[in-house]
Formats: sequence, structure tokens, C-alpha cells
Amino acid sequence: WVAAWATYPHFTPKQPMNDKLLILEDTDNDGKADACKTFAGDIHNPTGFEFYNGGVIVASGPEILFLKDTDGDDKYDVRERIIHGIDTADTHHASNSFVFDPGGALYFQEGTFHRSQIESPWGPPVRLADAGVFRYRPVTQEIDVYVSYGFANPHGHVFDRWGQDFVTDGTGAETFWAPTFSGRVYFPQKHAKPPKPYEQRTRPCSATEILSSRHFPDEMQGNLLVLNVIGFQGILQYKFADKDSGFAATEIEPLVQSDDPNFRPADIEVAPDGSVYFTDWHNPIIGHMQHNLRDPNRDRNHGRVYRITYDGRELAKPAKIDGQPVEALLDLLKDSQDRVRYLARLELGERKGDEVVAAAKKWVAGLDQKDKEYEHHRLEGLWVHQWHNAVDADLLKQVLRSPEPRARAAATRVLTDWRDRVPDALSLMKVQATDEHPRVRLEAVRGCSFFQTPEAMEVALESVNLPQDPALEHTLNETIQTLERLQK
Repeated sequence: WVAAWATYPHFTPKQPMNDKLLILEDTDNDGKADACKTFAGDIHNPTGFEFYNGGVIVASGPEILFLKDTDGDDKYDVRERIIHGIDTADTHHASNSFVFDPGGALYFQEGTFHRSQIESPWGPPVRLADAGVFRYRPVTQEIDVYVSYGFANPHGHVFDRWGQDFVTDGTGAETFWAPTFSGRVYFPQKHAKPPKPYEQRTRPCSATEILSSRHFPDEMQGNLLVLNVIGFQGILQYKFADKDSGFAATEIEPLVQSDDPNFRPADIEVAPDGSVYFTDWHNPIIGHMQHNLRDPNRDRNHGRVYRITYDGRELAKPAKIDGQPVEALLDLLKDSQDRVRYLARLELGERKGDEVVAAAKKWVAGLDQKDKEYEHHRLEGLWVHQWHNAVDADLLKQVLRSPEPRARAAATRVLTDWRDRVPDALSLMKVQATDEHPRVRLEAVRGCSFFQTPEAMEVALESVNLPQDPALEHTLNETIQTLERLQK
């Protein structure tokens, strides 16, 4: 599926708003598209989209739409406005990088110059000024600001297999570990700049992806792929390593490089067969301040979708997902490839919540505790509950005390999300704040910022009795500032 933005960067008065969402189909499985279908031909500024509930959520500024085909003709016949109030003052900074976390929240982000104000059934309008990341839960219609930070223009947001996420500011190609600046702040407060996993050598970035594919060698698994469009034109590759409570990363050999001056890689995804697809916007002009918006040299006719395979290695066999029984979908959550588990969660999200949750409880109970991946499998079961808005305090407590620190850190994030519905949530958070692993402590310190009691400050400060590091110290300072404002 590809978004086509013919009216870029801004439609001309009296011109039809006819941007498109296209389906490219490879009917003979030779790695080349044989058919192009127009799923939607009347959207506007489609700067991001993601599948959901048998349809697709797509940006169509100033709205976020849900489109669905109910009669199988590959054209939408259901159109629902689910979010309104997204700013479109500068379309280069418009809503982008749509991605679900493992627990069912959808994230998208916008850049500076924008002033978005979104009505919510859960309280006052949600406001964001001068850049940030939104978090939207389709199941409950909750929306909030996930990151309020002075990005120039964020492009790129990815989650790894443990739910650890990274947000990239596209303009400077600066990648940040999200927990360090995604604690609660209150409008118009912004987070300070956190430590970075690595220093980039070039800019700007248009999109990111984490490589998780059996088709590629083991040593490449988990690498961060960063698309770059000016200083270096291609796909950069970084290898992550644990460092203190967070991460460090080292640049290694690029995945793609081109000397074509019009080559502009724009988005990237790992496919179900393990290959990597990326789009090439292919445009000689990409600036919006250096060139007139109506500059006739802007290329509206060329663009490509490329497919990358690893020479000499077999492609992965795509898992059967669509229409599969709930039990089979739950077993796919054991797959080592992130994309398989991601699509299985989306498919489970289409099913009746009660049925899925009941099956998930049985599935978790039947897991082999001797399996080396048991802790991750059990965490996946917890995320299924979170996706379907079904609190299971007992399962949460079990994962909070997992022997795997990454599972404990992920469960601490779930505890933060369920804090109003889990008994003694702050007491549980206090245990996490004194965990032996600094990443768990950092998640607990971040989580304290969402509580509105003086005791939350005391819990966050418990972490200082154990070793500190720059990421943990930064997160603590941000939480303290938020809680102090509540007490004044």
C-alpha cells in the first residue's frame, strides 16, 4: 500500500483534492507489481497511514480518517472521521510515521510551526504547539500527547520486540530513546533535550525501521535503518547495544546508497516475506523555504517502490494471518519476526475482545515455562490484554517480577497505562523504582510523572538510592519538574 500525494506541497485553489491511497499487487510473486488499484482517490495530504480493524487509518489533514472496504472491490465504502483538529499550516511537518505499539496505541507526530487542538470525549481539548508525538487508542478513543518536545520536524518512530521505542527528529536526523522524554507534561510545557544513543554524521531523515527478518543474517537483526535524503542519499544502518539504562548505537555499512541527485528515499517497511521495501520520492526539489511552493520544477510524475533482498538467502514464508482462528494468531506471537507479530496483533484487534482475552488467558497458562522465549511470550500475552482494554492485575504482577529486565520494563509501562485501574499502583511502581536494573527504574521514574499525588515524587526519588546514568538522571529531572508544578 502506497500513499500518492499529487497535490504536494499544497493544493492550488479550485484544484481537486485528489491525493490517493494505492494498492500495488504482485500477482505472480516475482517481486514486481503487476496491478495498481486506487483504494481511495479523494483524500488530502496523506502523510501517513496504518492498517486497523479491517481498514486503514490515514492522515487527510486536518482530519485523521478511517477507511474500510466492506464489499471486497478494493475501494473504500466506509469513511469515518476519527480525529479532527490536526494542523496543516506546513504540510512538510504534517502528521506522519503512523505506528502501533504492542499494546494497541497508535502514534503519529508533527513538526514545529503547527498548533493542533483535538477534541476528546475524555476531557478538555488536547493541545500541542511546536512539535510532538500523539498517542491515540482507537479501542477507547483516548488521545493524548505522548512526547511534547521542540523537534524541528520528527520523522521516524519504531518499536523493537520488547516494546522499546525510538523517535527521530527528521531535520537533524537525531534519534532519541522515547522513554527519556515521554513522561507526562502539561501544556504548554515542553521536555528538555535528552541524551542520544549516537551522534549522527549526516541529515535529514525521512523514516526509520528496525530490521527483523529471517531472510537477513543474524548479525543484522535489530539494526536501526535510517533513510537519509540530502547529506547522504540512501539507507544508513546502526547497530544497537545496551548502555546503562538506555542504549548506544554504532553506524555500520549502509544498506543502500545512490549518487542520483534526485534519489529521495521516503519510507521503509519490512515485508511479511522478510524482504525490505522502501519508496523513492524522486524529486529534484525537496525544500519548502528555499523554493516557491508552486515551483514548476517539482516533479509530480516520478516515484518508485524498491524491494531489497539478501543475495543467496531464501525469503521467509509469509505467515497465514487473515481470517485465521484466534488460537493460531496467538501462536504467531511466538514468531521471531516483528512484522509477523505486528500483523497478528492487528488481526486479533479485529476480533471480539471478550473472545480474544479469554483465549489469551488460556494461551498464557499453557506456555512452556522451560522455553527460552517464555518471558517474551508471556509479555505478548499481557500486551494482548492491553490492546483489548482488559486489565489483568495478576498477569501484570507476574510480568513485573519477570527474571528478564526488558519484560519488567515493558510491564512497568503497562502499569503506567493501567494506573487508575490497578489496586495499589503506586506501591507497585515503588518496587520498580528500586529494581536492580536501571532500565526498569527509568520506566518507573517516567511512570511517576503520570500520578497526581505528592507520594509520586517520593517514589520517583527512591531511584536515587541506586546508581545513576545520564538517561536516568534526565528522566528523573523531567518527572520532578512535572510533579513540582502540580504541587504549586
